[in-house]
Amino acid sequence: MRILNKTLIKYSLLAALTCSSGLLLAQAAEHPDAPRMPPKEALDACKSLRENQECSFTSPHGVVKGTCWAPEGKPLACKPKEAPDAHPNPPRQ
Repeated sequence: MRILNKTLIKYSLLAALTCSSGLLLAQAAEHPDAPRMPPKEALDACKSLRENQECSFTSPHGVVKGTCWAPEGKPLACKPKEAPDAHPNPPRQ
């Protein structure tokens, strides 16, 4: 009986550690709805430029052309011409 209890305790501890280690590794996003930061290349493309000036940078998908732009309180970055608006118009009812 004593051996059975020790074995049961060992397996219970192992199961608890396995479950808790998975919880420790899982990290929730700080702000899941927050916009992402632009890539470093987009930020670098506008370092020596001003807002609304044309810019370009190389991405894994090729050369991206755009305009230097920054939302309030954010750094200036090259916004691709094909990029969606940050604040689209709400649907009409």
